[in-house]
Amino acid sequence: MSTAASPSPLERALFATTARLISCLVTESLTRAYYLPLHLPNAPIGVAVLLAGNVFPDNTAFDAGDVIAVVALRHPPVFRGEVKSSRGREIGLLDPQDLHHLVFLTSKTIIEGTSEHEELCSSIAKSLGSAGWTITECFQLYLCTDPISLWNTFATGINLDQELSVDIASELSSAVKWQTYSYQHPPRAPLFRSSSIDWEQSIVEGHPTHPMHKTRRFLPPLPDFLPGSYDLYHPKLRLISVPRENLKITYNFEALSQPILDAVMKSSGQHFSAPDGHVVVPVHELQLLHIEAKFPDAIIYPAQFSLPLLAQQSLRSVLVPDAYRDLHLKLGVGIKLTSAVRTISPESAYLGPRFSAKVVPVLALDPNVVTVAKELASVVHGHADGEIAKHCSAIIRESPESTSEERQERLIVCTALVESGHAGVDGHLPSVIRVFGLDNDDKRAFWFKKFVQVFFQAFLPPMLQNGVAFECHPQNCVARFDVHTKELKGFIIRDFGGLRVHRETLLATTGVELDFLDGHSIIAADLDDVYTRMYHTVFHNHLQQLIRVLGLHYNGRGWKIVRDQLGRSIPPDHPLYKAWLCPDRTSLPGKCFLRMRMAGMYRFHLHAPFPNLIHYQGADE
Repeated sequence: MSTAASPSPLERALFATTARLISCLVTESLTRAYYLPLHLPNAPIGVAVLLAGNVFPDNTAFDAGDVIAVVALRHPPVFRGEVKSSRGREIGLLDPQDLHHLVFLTSKTIIEGTSEHEELCSSIAKSLGSAGWTITECFQLYLCTDPISLWNTFATGINLDQELSVDIASELSSAVKWQTYSYQHPPRAPLFRSSSIDWEQSIVEGHPTHPMHKTRRFLPPLPDFLPGSYDLYHPKLRLISVPRENLKITYNFEALSQPILDAVMKSSGQHFSAPDGHVVVPVHELQLLHIEAKFPDAIIYPAQFSLPLLAQQSLRSVLVPDAYRDLHLKLGVGIKLTSAVRTISPESAYLGPRFSAKVVPVLALDPNVVTVAKELASVVHGHADGEIAKHCSAIIRESPESTSEERQERLIVCTALVESGHAGVDGHLPSVIRVFGLDNDDKRAFWFKKFVQVFFQAFLPPMLQNGVAFECHPQNCVARFDVHTKELKGFIIRDFGGLRVHRETLLATTGVELDFLDGHSIIAADLDDVYTRMYHTVFHNHLQQLIRVLGLHYNGRGWKIVRDQLGRSIPPDHPLYKAWLCPDRTSLPGKCFLRMRMAGMYRFHLHAPFPNLIHYQGADE
């Protein structure tokens, strides 16, 4: 990787994916990692020493042969416990923002091309030796320039199934490819006055810790589109029809989709109707090949019956400007982004409208602070195999974004707040800092305190009282700001696929029995299960990234704000207080993206113990 010159878009993309891969390997305890400080001028503050995935050392000997990688760090990581051994302090959480761009793999044979970093590598070897590691003369570090090399080293070491290893490597390669394109063609820096859809489409890097953060995998029979060859933000809506008896329809889907048919007829100048006994289903144009291959009962209508769409960040949620003003569509699309194929399961199509109609109105929600984007109706194919049925599906959902100007509100999807690297004036700054003028720590802390206050007012009550955790990660949350003062007024929460619901508590507090299909992943076995889902989405994912971008992580200031606000929001006698705030809760179950991918899971979660960030005090650098 370049050091003297600015890195190229490809080099930046390689490191962006590598850093996320390292973060998951360490934080998910797939590898053990130890922190060693360095004492060189103009050098990284320290290094993370990653052991092979099949090495779980006790208090006996450490050998350099157990090391698979050494990663230079800009900042100290979050440690696992207080114990420090002579070999270094064990790392519990390693975030991509902790990492310097220098990543080294190990070799027992001489490799050319390491002289550029000879002094640093020599210092690392000496630090390992003085810390009690067995270092031989043939131990050598060489620069790792891509995530595939690191992944292959790890996967080989744990004897991972070869086919699975290759498959994951291809997804990492896809992430690099699409991230490179994003760096080469950055979106314009959004302004406070920019529309909601402009903010949705301003994403440069995406998920802060998922190694497949930019993966775009088009499932066969779709071709593998190259970046730039298809505009995922501006697709077309197409129409099919399916015999009514072969569909599962929830609520008044046909009436709510009629404006689409009216708009299609107006646009095409031709009358449109389906055969008797058929129901018209709107589909994403990319999904037509899946429809043709999987559903012989479907009639696909010509391209003249189409409408332009504006895709939100998820790509499957789309605005239909010619047909809807206060509604939009969620369409099943056979594309894999990060962990999941972006279709709509029969379970989700069944639950969403019922949850919206029966549960949302009785939850402990303050309508002045949080708006739930209700799912009003849905359709999904009745194929016996849900993995096939999910490819023919659609949900009609409320779209508060489209009418925000009438309420004097500016709506910004929370993921966009932490993004940087845009084109335009000050595009290198994170949007939250640039747009709200947060040019010093005090301004950032004040802004963040308000954000946390309103956030907890919005999302804690339904969990505290009703046993319902919304999946309020930043892609599902839209912040509502006063259009004149820029003051945060509240949030919109959307998408029910990641809910966690304790049915017994919901029934006891509202009198409503949750209506769902057996096997749905949202059902919690107990309240701790609900708290686990909420911890990951709120603290590990949403607030951690915002705190880091605001410069309030390493000094501990952001986490103190979180603790103070939680203390005011959670009654001391509530079980959530013990689950999150009790001093002895030093770790909490965290969602493991890479472990889940290695196990072929995306709907049901795998967890490992992550350091409890609520108690984080800051790093003494």
